[in-house]
Amino acid sequence: MTWSHVAAALTQDALAEAAAAGALDVRAPVPAPGAHEVVPGEHALPVAVPLEDAQATRALGARLAASLRPGDLLVLSGPLGAGKTTLTQGLGEALGVRGRVTSPTFVLARAHRGPVPLLHVDAYRLRDAGSHLDLDDLGLDAALEDAVTVVEWGEGVVEGLADSRLHVELARPDDDGAPRTARVRAVGPRWAVL
Repeated sequence: MTWSHVAAALTQDALAEAAAAGALDVRAPVPAPGAHEVVPGEHALPVAVPLEDAQATRALGARLAASLRPGDLLVLSGPLGAGKTTLTQGLGEALGVRGRVTSPTFVLARAHRGPVPLLHVDAYRLRDAGSHLDLDDLGLDAALEDAVTVVEWGEGVVEGLADSRLHVELARPDDDGAPRTARVRAVGPRWAVL
């Protein structure tokens, strides 16, 4: 399944709402915040996908997994409780990994075996300026080519590991009535089929 198939699988309501707001195609000299250049001079905003519950978050992970292969890097960002580990659980289930996918907060990284292995990393402590740990200590660059690598709290930490990656930004609204949302942004030649 190509990235375009994953994008097509997004809910029609989210796409219609984004299109009505002009979020899919921003052609302006100064791009909107969060926009990325699709072709020279044309920018697009990632579509916010509503995530009504944990099941919807896992389902998004499963849809993303359909396009993933060993060597792919996913960078997850968002506040505590936004669904980073839940999304990774959906990825793991769809990739067919063995065992339960849980947060790697205390161990920093968990390797899950399966037809497509999953390396699940929590870089929260690596972001701390006083940390004595860094990416070299985890050996991520060596493991990256053999597994799908998911790094929670990875923004600003792991971009140098791969030219291509998916950034998934999860948001948890402050008010009780609004659903969580996810924005998926593709970076690099691996995802150029967008």
